[in-house]
Amino acid sequence: MCKQQDQDQNTTAAVAQAAATKGKEATYLVIGAGTAGLSFIDSLLTLDANATVILVDRNSQPGGHWTKSYPFVRLHQASCNYGVNSLPLSNIRDKKGNERFSVNDLATGQEIKDYYKVVVEQFRECGRVHLYFNCEYSKDDSGNHFVTNIDTNEVTRVSFKKVVVVHTNLLVPSMRNGPPFPIDSSINYAPLNDLPTHVASKQYKKYVVIGAGKTGSDAITYLLRNGVDQSAITWITSRDIWYFVRDGLWGGYKNYRKDTVKLVDPLVKCKSLYEAFLQYEKDGIMARLDTSTIPEVFKGATIDKSELAGFKSIKDVVRLGRVTSITSDEIKLENGTVPLPASPADTLFVDCMADLDGTLYGYRHPEDFKIFDGDQINLGPVVVSFNISCSSALIAYIESTFADDSEMRNNLLYFGRGENHTKPNFKMFFSQFYYQSKTFNALGAYPPAMQFVLNSRTFLDAPCHHYFGLPGFIWAMAGPSQMAKKANKFVERVESGDFPDCQDCFGVAGRKLPEPKDLKIKEKSKVKSNYPPQKKLKPKSKFGLNCCASVDIVNAVEKSGNPTNVNSAVKSNA
Repeated sequence: MCKQQDQDQNTTAAVAQAAATKGKEATYLVIGAGTAGLSFIDSLLTLDANATVILVDRNSQPGGHWTKSYPFVRLHQASCNYGVNSLPLSNIRDKKGNERFSVNDLATGQEIKDYYKVVVEQFRECGRVHLYFNCEYSKDDSGNHFVTNIDTNEVTRVSFKKVVVVHTNLLVPSMRNGPPFPIDSSINYAPLNDLPTHVASKQYKKYVVIGAGKTGSDAITYLLRNGVDQSAITWITSRDIWYFVRDGLWGGYKNYRKDTVKLVDPLVKCKSLYEAFLQYEKDGIMARLDTSTIPEVFKGATIDKSELAGFKSIKDVVRLGRVTSITSDEIKLENGTVPLPASPADTLFVDCMADLDGTLYGYRHPEDFKIFDGDQINLGPVVVSFNISCSSALIAYIESTFADDSEMRNNLLYFGRGENHTKPNFKMFFSQFYYQSKTFNALGAYPPAMQFVLNSRTFLDAPCHHYFGLPGFIWAMAGPSQMAKKANKFVERVESGDFPDCQDCFGVAGRKLPEPKDLKIKEKSKVKSNYPPQKKLKPKSKFGLNCCASVDIVNAVEKSGNPTNVNSAVKSNA
């Protein structure tokens, strides 16, 4: 029996080896076709005409966690700077077709998946990217590299000069195989993805939402906006969180620069970071559900005022820690027990739990983490505040522009490392701003690098997205608002220990900014890149590539304060 098994294994290995003899070669192997990986590839192909890529992802389509998302999910940030640099996503355009910032322009999950399909089609068309979806990468003991199709077991040998790895353990409820705790067989339990079907069926009298983060908040909003009364909802929140209120900070298109000053002024005036954060709450920029407690968690979950009002309408909020089990008549939690709100047959438990390891959406970087590490590039750290799209594009710029010196390249980038500086608490908001400021100061040693940032559609503050363009940006930085001066003052206060609740420069104390003489630039190739393709690619669903909303329509939508009006307004005027 054992001898037969050995023969079968040897035969299988021989078949796999034979199938992999015809390999693929490329400059880079990129593992992961989510936002980080796609943004990196997009900018790399644009900047390096000689770069070739092997892209591997275990999903059947591009988009990372978006491919597993619930059907009513939307971006929690403006569409104008999400995605990749070469392709616009936003529905909101000026008369010249440029994307415009609007707090109400929030792409749907389906629009984002369609968008990424077009991005990948651009990769395919340029002829410099080999695409392997529904596949996994592996390496044998001899150092050979393989890509294996999950369904067919077809094996392809691959070779490359560098590997690009996305470091995240993001887990959304639909990716989990059942609940992470024991439940009685009588309990009706479903991931958020199934909620629309259950609500439409009107089968249940009570809904128990487990989770208070971005996903749980979306569940509450969906229930309330689809006719479920607050009295039919129980909300289990293991920990209270802070919310960022997008329309509490930003109003109309013309006021973006003026409104953003409200983020910077407390950094200069307040005596502590905590005081600054509470000032944000007074100004309507941050919010919490229970003002009698201080939330421990801030992950950047972004909502609007109407959603906040809906959250506060929920009366049955359970704050007894994480659920440990559900029996036929009670919910057991870390710090107590509560009865089921109705019979098991009349109650639906909605799984909205993510990041059970306590990280920031699966990101955790040890003290010795490096983005550039010899022949490996590690994506995941956010060097541009709360912006993985721009962070990954910037890393691609550094890879294609600066000489192959990992230490020099890493000296240009600032981000949180270690458990103390990657905790999702209120200090993280300020650390993100600090890391971005330091990164931009470092890039200032080579002015073309900051020119790349300012010209990137993935950069929220890019002049192309805002009123009066570049002159408006310069006026905000150096005019009466003195944004640049205030940002530098904040950095000085952090580094001088002026904030009693930040005495270690967010973990980067003692690092010196590079000087121009420290930077080595690659010789520029004379070959012109064939990416992005010159011809326009028509998406399968309209997400803004071929539609321009007039200024009048945009202003009307912004005044209404209803994000659902954006797409209908654009489509009716297309």
